[in-house]
Amino acid sequence: MVRALLLSLLIVATPLWAADRLDTKALAALPNLANPAPNLATAGRLQASDIPVIAKAGVRHVIDLTVDSETPDFDEAAAVRSAGMRYENLPIRGAEDLTTDNVARFDRLITEVGTAPTLVHCSSSNRVGAMAALRAVWIQGQSVDAALEEGRRWGLKALEPAVRERLSASATATKASVPKPVGTQQFPRIEGAGGVYALPAGVDMPATNVLHRLLIDATSAETTATGTNRHLEAAARAVNLYALAKVPPANVKVAIVVHGKATPLVLSDASHRRRFGKPNPDAALIAQLHRAGVEIFVCGQSLSHQGHAVADVHDDARVSLSAMTKLVDLQAAGYGLIP
Repeated sequence: MVRALLLSLLIVATPLWAADRLDTKALAALPNLANPAPNLATAGRLQASDIPVIAKAGVRHVIDLTVDSETPDFDEAAAVRSAGMRYENLPIRGAEDLTTDNVARFDRLITEVGTAPTLVHCSSSNRVGAMAALRAVWIQGQSVDAALEEGRRWGLKALEPAVRERLSASATATKASVPKPVGTQQFPRIEGAGGVYALPAGVDMPATNVLHRLLIDATSAETTATGTNRHLEAAARAVNLYALAKVPPANVKVAIVVHGKATPLVLSDASHRRRFGKPNPDAALIAQLHRAGVEIFVCGQSLSHQGHAVADVHDDARVSLSAMTKLVDLQAAGYGLIP
């Protein structure tokens, strides 16, 4: 009796477990299929017959970049929602809709789904790739070359000249509007990240004879223009600023609590390679920060939720029960929070 009950519970629970992973092989028949990131697929136009297929493959979110008039005989929104999936539509007609506002909306949609199994499509995946390339520069701060490569992974093809034109125009406008910095960036303790500028004598400086405690709440995978995670960049800048001010290292305590979308930052090279196909690009900076005395904690709950084990974590990071409890503990200990 008990064995039969356990078996029935297992059968019921299995689809829920399977839903955590996208079965890209089951999507092989979709036109222009690509898999630019874990649990993310891009493709061309969907037909009514594709809806049960993508649902069975584990898709939980569908982001549609087509205009309703492209499929007058198919109500994709109704079909997707009837199959139990979430549906979002951001109509992009073509090059004329490759605007900063639309890219910001696209970024919000991608950000909201997080790591949930998601399918993004248009009629050929070309518009999907164009939006991804523009997002990579305008939102994530990547270089143009890296962004175009990212766009191609998402499906960018015929719209590449239009994307290049917009990126070139925005770069020209940015250069024209941003003044040149005064002085040269310095890297007193952390080399290559968190650059700081020396200022003339007489400006307000941190006291050298008191203990400074800083807490960085690392929740985002967002990178700077150099490709460095913005939270790690902030930690490096904090260390360099206090070094520039001649504050003894013993009087500077910097802690980073990593959770949410930032969690993969602290994976070891081997673990990062298994999950993402390449070594951890932030490993060298994490090692530098550790040598400078920065404490790096990762949320154990985020690790488990994203399918990582404690053993997957970089040697220079420590696993805490949760980000919530660690943030409270450190602030109670006098650390000032830097979001």
